[in-house]
Formats: sequence, C-alpha cells, structure tokens
Amino acid sequence: MALNIPLLRWESLGEDERRRLIERAQPDWEGLIAEVAPLVESVRREGDAAVRRLMARFDGADLPPSKWRVSEAAMEAALDSLSPRLRQALEREADALRRFHEAQRPPEMWLKTMRPGVVAGQAVRPLDSVGLYVPGGRAVYPTVMHALGIPAAVAGVGRVVACVPPRADRPILLAAARLAGVDELYRVGGVAAIAAMAYGTETVPAVAKIVGPGNLYVQAAKAIVQRRVAIDMLAGPSEVAIIADGKARPRWVAAEMIAQAEHDPQSSCLLVSDDEKLLRATAVELERQLADLPRRTIAARALGEHGALIFTETIAQAAAVINAFAPEHLVLQVDDPWALLPHIRNAGAVFLGEWTPVAAGDYATGTNNTLPTGGWARRVSGVSLETFLKRMEVESLTREGLAALAGVIIPLAEAEGLGGHARSITLRLQEGGER
Repeated sequence: MALNIPLLRWESLGEDERRRLIERAQPDWEGLIAEVAPLVESVRREGDAAVRRLMARFDGADLPPSKWRVSEAAMEAALDSLSPRLRQALEREADALRRFHEAQRPPEMWLKTMRPGVVAGQAVRPLDSVGLYVPGGRAVYPTVMHALGIPAAVAGVGRVVACVPPRADRPILLAAARLAGVDELYRVGGVAAIAAMAYGTETVPAVAKIVGPGNLYVQAAKAIVQRRVAIDMLAGPSEVAIIADGKARPRWVAAEMIAQAEHDPQSSCLLVSDDEKLLRATAVELERQLADLPRRTIAARALGEHGALIFTETIAQAAAVINAFAPEHLVLQVDDPWALLPHIRNAGAVFLGEWTPVAAGDYATGTNNTLPTGGWARRVSGVSLETFLKRMEVESLTREGLAALAGVIIPLAEAEGLGGHARSITLRLQEGGER
C-alpha cells in the first residue's frame, strides 16, 4: 500500500500553505446547520414520534419508545457477562478515572475579607442534570462512557442521562454505564439524541448540559441546541501531533501516528522534527506498519490526506508550530520532554517521553480522553470535573463595610445613569440602625 504522506520544510512554506496546514480542512458548517436544523426542530415539536422516525432513517432501527431505555438490571447483567479479564480492566480504568477527577475537586466554598466589613467569595455546586452522548459508529467506546460519566458522578450531578446509538448497544458499553453511575441509559443516537436531551420528549428527559463527541451531524446538532442548553465543546475527528528529535525511535513514532490515524479517515496526524533523517525513517515505518493493520484503509487515508511530516530548523521552532496547530493530543518524544513542556501553550493533553503513548491516557492513567480538537485547544480545555460544576459568587457586607464602599459605588452608578443603584446605597446608609 503506497502512502502519500508529504514531507514539508516549514521554512519553505508560504503563509497560505502554513495556514491551510494549521487550520485543517473545515467542514461546510453553514450547510450542515441548514441540513440538521429541521431535524432538531422536528424533535422539539413532535417529541418521541420524530425521534423514532429519525432513528429508523439514520440508524436503521425502528424501535418503539418503550424499547429505548436500558434497565438497571440489563446494565448489571452486562457487567456480569464480561470475562474476568475484561471486567478487571474496565474496573481498573474506572477507578483510575475516579481518582484523577477526585483530585480536581475544588473547595465547596472559599471566602476572603476584602476589607473590614466586606466579605466576598465563591460557592461551587454540581449541575442538576447532564446528558452524555457516547458515539457508536465505527467502534464502541466504553472509555468515552467513563470519561463522561465518572466525572459527572464525582461532581455530584443530580441526574446523569446517557444516549448511545442502537447499534452500539453492546454488553461492554452497558457495563461501562453501570460502573460510571449513569442513572438513565437510552438507545437513541445521532441528531435525535442531542435534540431529545436538549428539549425533552415523552420518554427522554431534558438536561441542563450535553457533553460528548460525535460525528459532524452530532456536532451541528450541539451547535444548534446550545441556545437551549449548555454544551462542552464542538469536537471533531481525533488528532495527534508529535515533536521528535534525532534520538526518537522511528518505529515508535510511526506507531503513535497510526494509533490515532486508525480512528477516522479525517484524523489529523503531524510529526514535527529538527531531524530530517528521522522524518524519512518514520515514513518508511508508516508504510511497513500499515501493511498488517486491520484498519489500514482508514489509517492510510487519514495519513495521506490529513497527515504531514514537517522539518523545522530547531525544536523551539517545532514548539511554535505546535502551539499554532493546537492539537488534541501532543506527544513529546524528545531527549528532555519536561524541559520542553513550559514552551507548550496549546494542546488538549501532553504525553511526555517515549514511554508515554496516547493509548495510556485513553485507557489507563485516569486522565480524561474527551479533549478539544480542530484547534479548539487554543481556547478551551477538555472534559474535567469543572465541566459538571458551576460557580456562584457570594458576598456579605456590614453597615460599616457598605459605608466604606459608598464612595466607589455611588459615583460610578451615577456616571452610568443608574440612579436606582445609587439610591439602594444611600437609603441604607441614611435609614440604618436597628429595625
């Protein structure tokens, strides 16, 4: 299988070529929104009837609403049906995620005396409800169920609802939902699931926030319903970028690229290095390792259409390229990755050293594998405990504290033309005292 992955010299690229590489190929969002909006609206207006119609059309599953919800007994039976080896692996992964997200827990409240008689602070509360979307197109993702459901449970979300496409209704996914503490699991997929969780139907409850990855149609639906509910982010195909120096092993570097390329033909895979010999050796390794890969057609297309081997004069310049690209996953296969880390500003997750593959983060270390893609790592973080919490400012003043601030509040309120704001201060100070 011939692999046509380009080898590029960064210094030789024009601005337009660099921009295309950094910005990736973008979908026709306007066209997608126009196509998906009527489907979302049909669910808002018709509820279960529209959900059933969309699932028959897009998932090939004509299930009546009475068959959508998966019972707790079915989830428990699915967990019991796993082989001891697989169940132990799933439980260990869940435990690692739980411990990692417990470590992210902020204090429930903090208070600071800003000046005598003026106390301000913050209280943290979990969301009342959340909807998890776990895709199931080319594969089944129990680890995504855990990456979404476990931090929601750790945060103390009141009601955790999950939707999976009917074709993803496999024992391991049901078992993962049980271990994650999902309250309600529904066999509803795609646009129908996003719309149902946003607006609520006779069977699927509305939630306060929707989180989780999915295909372009799912992302378009999330973009539409965020006028109604909060969402985590708009996530696209999986990505990896690697910074490697001359000491990196081409076989290991190639394996890391292929591990992401096999996800999706749209996956982006970049290798940036100051060693041209490494880049060429990695290209040879990519072809060799693709030969016996079960998902070689998918991986080869991703590498050929969305991959690149980029030569830079220095590792510092490689870091600058990566910060502009802002990958979902960044692997640092360099001699001293910890020294390079302070120079990295934009990445969903960073994997330091040749013994730290992305797959370890996907399955075992406890970190969250739902991360920003498409350059969104310049702006947002991945899913974490914070995703399922909200913060309230709190403050308390004494009469003396308010009097001390009156000289700030009243002039600013009057300058903004808000006399009622100023009066709310002067009345208190003029009429104060015991009631």
